[in-house]
Amino acid sequence: MKFGSLPGWTWSACLLAVLFCGCGQRGEELGRFRTVADFELTERSGRTVRRADLRGKILVVNFFFSGCSAQCLALSSRMSEVEYLTARDVDVVLLSLSVDPRTDTPETLARYARTFTSNTNRWLFLTGEKQKIYPLIKESFLLPVAESEEARRALDGAFIHSDKIALVDAAGVVRAYYDGMDAEAPKKIALGIARLHREPVRR
Repeated sequence: MKFGSLPGWTWSACLLAVLFCGCGQRGEELGRFRTVADFELTERSGRTVRRADLRGKILVVNFFFSGCSAQCLALSSRMSEVEYLTARDVDVVLLSLSVDPRTDTPETLARYARTFTSNTNRWLFLTGEKQKIYPLIKESFLLPVAESEEARRALDGAFIHSDKIALVDAAGVVRAYYDGMDAEAPKKIALGIARLHREPVRR
Protein backbone atom coordinates (compact mmCIF):
# COMPACT_ATOMS: atom_id res chain seq x y z
CA MET A 1 0.00 0.00 0.00
CA LYS A 2 1.36 3.42 -0.92
CA PHE A 3 1.87 5.95 1.88
CA GLY A 4 -0.45 8.46 0.25
CA SER A 5 -3.27 5.92 0.10
CA LEU A 6 -3.39 5.28 3.83
CA PRO A 7 -6.62 6.16 5.69
CA GLY A 8 -6.56 9.57 7.41
CA TRP A 9 -5.94 8.44 10.97
CA THR A 10 -3.31 5.90 9.85
CA TRP A 11 -1.51 8.63 7.94
CA SER A 12 -1.53 10.79 11.08
CA ALA A 13 -0.14 7.94 13.16
CA CYS A 14 2.67 7.44 10.64
CA LEU A 15 3.45 11.15 10.66
CA LEU A 16 3.62 11.14 14.45
CA ALA A 17 5.89 8.12 14.42
CA VAL A 18 8.28 10.06 12.20
CA LEU A 19 8.05 13.17 14.37
CA PHE A 20 8.72 11.37 17.62
CA CYS A 21 10.90 8.43 16.60
CA GLY A 22 13.95 8.30 18.83
CA CYS A 23 12.79 11.20 20.98
CA GLY A 24 11.64 9.12 23.93
CA GLN A 25 8.37 11.07 24.10
CA ARG A 26 5.49 8.79 25.03
CA GLY A 27 2.84 11.46 25.48
CA GLU A 28 0.58 11.95 28.47
CA GLU A 29 -1.85 9.39 29.78
CA LEU A 30 -5.47 10.02 28.91
CA GLY A 31 -8.04 10.30 31.68
CA ARG A 32 -11.83 10.30 31.67
CA PHE A 33 -13.59 13.46 32.76
CA ARG A 34 -17.07 14.71 31.85
CA THR A 35 -19.21 13.79 28.88
CA VAL A 36 -19.90 16.86 26.75
CA ALA A 37 -23.56 17.83 27.03
CA ASP A 38 -25.82 18.46 24.07
CA PHE A 39 -25.52 21.94 22.64
CA GLU A 40 -26.79 24.03 19.76
CA LEU A 41 -24.53 26.89 18.68
CA THR A 42 -23.92 29.02 15.59
CA GLU A 43 -20.84 28.60 13.43
CA ARG A 44 -19.05 31.52 11.71
CA SER A 45 -20.66 30.41 8.45
CA GLY A 46 -24.08 31.01 10.01
CA ARG A 47 -25.04 27.34 10.14
CA THR A 48 -26.28 25.70 13.32
CA VAL A 49 -23.97 23.11 14.89
CA ARG A 50 -25.28 20.58 17.40
CA ARG A 51 -23.44 18.05 19.51
CA ALA A 52 -25.19 15.32 17.54
CA ASP A 53 -23.63 16.65 14.31
CA LEU A 54 -20.20 15.79 15.72
CA ARG A 55 -21.01 12.29 16.93
CA GLY A 56 -18.16 9.90 16.21
CA LYS A 57 -15.60 12.69 15.79
CA ILE A 58 -12.56 13.38 17.96
CA LEU A 59 -12.77 17.01 19.07
CA VAL A 60 -10.01 19.47 19.93
CA VAL A 61 -11.63 22.37 21.80
CA ASN A 62 -10.42 25.77 22.97
CA PHE A 63 -12.07 28.89 24.41
CA PHE A 64 -11.33 32.43 23.27
CA PHE A 65 -12.78 35.77 22.17
CA SER A 66 -11.84 37.81 19.14
CA GLY A 67 -11.05 40.94 21.16
CA CYS A 68 -8.46 39.13 23.27
CA SER A 69 -4.84 39.98 22.63
CA ALA A 70 -1.76 37.79 23.06
CA GLN A 71 -3.34 34.87 24.92
CA CYS A 72 -6.06 34.12 22.38
CA LEU A 73 -3.76 34.68 19.43
CA ALA A 74 -1.35 32.14 20.92
CA LEU A 75 -4.20 29.69 21.52
CA SER A 76 -5.44 30.06 17.96
CA SER A 77 -1.91 29.57 16.65
CA ARG A 78 -1.65 26.30 18.60
CA MET A 79 -4.99 25.19 17.15
CA SER A 80 -3.73 26.05 13.67
CA GLU A 81 -0.75 23.77 14.26
CA VAL A 82 -3.08 20.97 15.36
CA GLU A 83 -5.10 21.46 12.19
CA TYR A 84 -1.92 21.09 10.16
CA LEU A 85 -0.75 17.98 12.03
CA THR A 86 -4.13 16.28 11.59
CA ALA A 87 -4.82 17.57 8.07
CA ARG A 88 -5.57 14.11 6.64
CA ASP A 89 -7.46 12.78 9.64
CA VAL A 90 -11.13 13.03 8.70
CA ASP A 91 -12.14 11.94 12.20
CA VAL A 92 -10.80 15.10 13.87
CA VAL A 93 -12.73 18.36 14.20
CA LEU A 94 -11.46 21.50 15.91
CA LEU A 95 -13.84 23.72 17.89
CA SER A 96 -13.17 27.28 19.09
CA LEU A 97 -15.92 28.54 21.42
CA SER A 98 -16.27 32.28 21.96
CA VAL A 99 -16.74 33.47 25.55
CA ASP A 100 -17.93 36.86 24.24
CA PRO A 101 -20.99 35.98 22.17
CA ARG A 102 -22.33 39.53 22.37
CA THR A 103 -19.41 40.81 20.29
CA ASP A 104 -18.44 37.64 18.45
CA THR A 105 -21.16 37.43 15.84
CA PRO A 106 -20.72 34.93 13.01
CA GLU A 107 -19.44 37.78 10.81
CA THR A 108 -16.84 38.78 13.42
CA LEU A 109 -15.72 35.19 13.85
CA ALA A 110 -15.45 34.74 10.09
CA ARG A 111 -13.03 37.68 9.89
CA TYR A 112 -11.03 36.38 12.86
CA ALA A 113 -10.90 32.83 11.50
CA ARG A 114 -9.48 33.90 8.14
CA THR A 115 -6.20 34.73 9.91
CA PHE A 116 -5.75 31.08 10.89
CA THR A 117 -7.72 28.81 8.54
CA SER A 118 -9.88 28.68 5.45
CA ASN A 119 -11.40 25.29 6.26
CA THR A 120 -14.98 25.76 7.44
CA ASN A 121 -15.57 22.04 7.93
CA ARG A 122 -12.67 20.87 10.12
CA TRP A 123 -12.23 23.94 12.34
CA LEU A 124 -15.49 25.42 13.60
CA PHE A 125 -15.72 28.81 15.33
CA LEU A 126 -18.84 28.79 17.50
CA THR A 127 -20.93 31.46 19.17
CA GLY A 128 -24.35 31.58 20.78
CA GLU A 129 -26.17 32.75 23.86
CA LYS A 130 -24.02 33.31 26.95
CA GLN A 131 -26.59 31.36 29.00
CA LYS A 132 -25.78 28.31 26.85
CA ILE A 133 -22.04 28.69 26.38
CA TYR A 134 -20.96 29.41 29.96
CA PRO A 135 -22.71 26.39 31.55
CA LEU A 136 -21.31 24.20 28.75
CA ILE A 137 -17.76 25.32 29.52
CA LYS A 138 -18.15 25.02 33.29
CA GLU A 139 -20.15 21.80 33.52
CA SER A 140 -18.95 19.78 30.52
CA PHE A 141 -15.33 20.93 30.36
CA LEU A 142 -14.90 21.75 34.07
CA LEU A 143 -13.12 24.99 33.16
CA PRO A 144 -13.58 28.55 34.48
CA VAL A 145 -15.23 31.30 32.51
CA ALA A 146 -16.55 34.67 33.66
CA GLU A 147 -17.23 38.20 32.56
CA SER A 148 -15.24 40.41 34.91
CA GLU A 149 -15.55 44.14 35.52
CA GLU A 150 -11.93 44.13 36.73
CA ALA A 151 -10.83 42.37 33.54
CA ARG A 152 -12.92 44.84 31.55
CA ARG A 153 -10.60 47.61 32.73
CA ALA A 154 -7.49 45.59 31.88
CA LEU A 155 -5.79 45.62 28.52
CA ASP A 156 -6.71 42.05 27.67
CA GLY A 157 -10.47 42.52 27.66
CA ALA A 158 -13.42 41.82 29.90
CA PHE A 159 -13.41 38.04 30.09
CA ILE A 160 -11.74 35.41 32.19
CA HIS A 161 -11.34 32.09 30.42
CA SER A 162 -9.06 29.08 30.46
CA ASP A 163 -6.07 28.72 28.16
CA LYS A 164 -6.47 24.93 28.24
CA ILE A 165 -7.17 22.96 25.08
CA ALA A 166 -9.45 19.97 25.65
CA LEU A 167 -9.34 16.65 23.82
CA VAL A 168 -12.70 14.89 23.48
CA ASP A 169 -13.00 11.31 22.26
CA ALA A 170 -15.44 9.96 19.68
CA ALA A 171 -17.89 9.02 22.44
CA GLY A 172 -18.03 12.63 23.61
CA VAL A 173 -15.92 12.21 26.76
CA VAL A 174 -13.28 14.79 27.70
CA ARG A 175 -10.05 12.80 27.92
CA ALA A 176 -7.24 15.32 28.39
CA TYR A 177 -6.33 18.97 28.84
CA TYR A 178 -3.27 20.64 27.35
CA ASP A 179 -1.60 23.95 28.19
CA GLY A 180 -2.41 26.22 25.26
CA MET A 181 0.57 28.42 26.09
CA ASP A 182 2.96 25.48 25.66
CA ALA A 183 4.67 25.54 22.25
CA GLU A 184 4.77 21.72 22.34
CA ALA A 185 1.02 21.42 22.93
CA PRO A 186 0.08 20.70 19.28
CA LYS A 187 2.44 17.71 19.13
CA LYS A 188 1.16 16.45 22.48
CA ILE A 189 -2.42 16.78 21.27
CA ALA A 190 -1.59 14.91 18.08
CA LEU A 191 -0.10 12.12 20.20
CA GLY A 192 -3.28 12.07 22.28
CA ILE A 193 -5.34 11.73 19.11
CA ALA A 194 -3.16 8.83 17.96
CA ARG A 195 -3.75 7.15 21.34
CA LEU A 196 -7.52 7.54 20.92
CA HIS A 197 -7.35 5.90 17.51
CA ARG A 198 -5.61 2.90 19.06
CA GLU A 199 -8.25 2.42 21.75
CA PRO A 200 -10.97 -0.20 21.29
CA VAL A 201 -14.31 1.30 20.32
CA ARG A 202 -16.68 1.69 23.28
CA ARG A 203 -20.33 0.98 22.69
